[in-house]
Amino acid sequence: MAQQTPLTAYRGPVTDNGVWARFVLRDDDVIVNTPPKCGTTWMLTIVMMLIHGRVVPDAGSSKNAPWLDCGLRDAAGMVAFLDGLQRRRCIKSHTPFDGVPFLPEPTYIGVYRHPVDVHFSMRDHVANMKVDLLGAMFGGDTRSNFQRFLTHPCTSAGTDDLTLASIVHHYREARARASGGNLHFFHYADLTRDLSGQIRRLAGLLDIAVPQDVLRDIAEATQFGAMRRAVELSERRFSEDGIFRDAAAFFASGSSNKWEGELEADQMAQYAARLAELLPDPAERAWLEWGHGQDDGAQAGEPHN
Repeated sequence: MAQQTPLTAYRGPVTDNGVWARFVLRDDDVIVNTPPKCGTTWMLTIVMMLIHGRVVPDAGSSKNAPWLDCGLRDAAGMVAFLDGLQRRRCIKSHTPFDGVPFLPEPTYIGVYRHPVDVHFSMRDHVANMKVDLLGAMFGGDTRSNFQRFLTHPCTSAGTDDLTLASIVHHYREARARASGGNLHFFHYADLTRDLSGQIRRLAGLLDIAVPQDVLRDIAEATQFGAMRRAVELSERRFSEDGIFRDAAAFFASGSSNKWEGELEADQMAQYAARLAELLPDPAERAWLEWGHGQDDGAQAGEPHN
């Protein structure tokens, strides 16, 4: 496949999207592309279980659905691994959509979450890492961390900026490509409210016929608590080779409204004003924060045009 337009270069502490220039997409590829901490592993796990047609342990791991443009990993090795797969491929990315080849045939899945929940989830995520890659972005107290999240711009580091501007930029680049019909929007809150329904919807979008009993098994296996328990019981929970102090803490709580008890009213007011500046459309703001639950005029899982 020929790539349609030149890709914007994104380089950050974690991301390097240069690998896409030497990677050939297939028509049936599934690209799960989200800002960090929006339910990426959750969605990867569901996609891979649907592809396999059954519950698979660690289905969303890097061995099954590689993070292709992670600059900390062997890019050539990941390309070779993906090129050698005979099954349908699922590929992870956090790069804004203008930095990823966007073609008519593959299926693209974007997953979003309330931006303030993303911020607090990432704070916990960084604290659990053995290697300090992003700790400088979370130095200081909660108020100063949050102020940086609100005011720091989106740069050529893309979502590695870990800011409100970088989340909105990722979302707007996705929305700019939505008219093609092969980019589908999911929301963390919708997955939380109706996991079975969202899995059925995803199976239909991927044109995968799955028996009802298998869909039920996948829904049970991808409940947040079930995914955490699976890691708690696994040998890799406290692996010396892992990047986390406690791999089970990757599934910290799965909750929303993480800012309660952390932020004052004035900080949330500053957030609302900044989001309105970055994303003027009220319907898009409502969807980005809460998904379909507070956007009854939209098709399930899709924001307004």
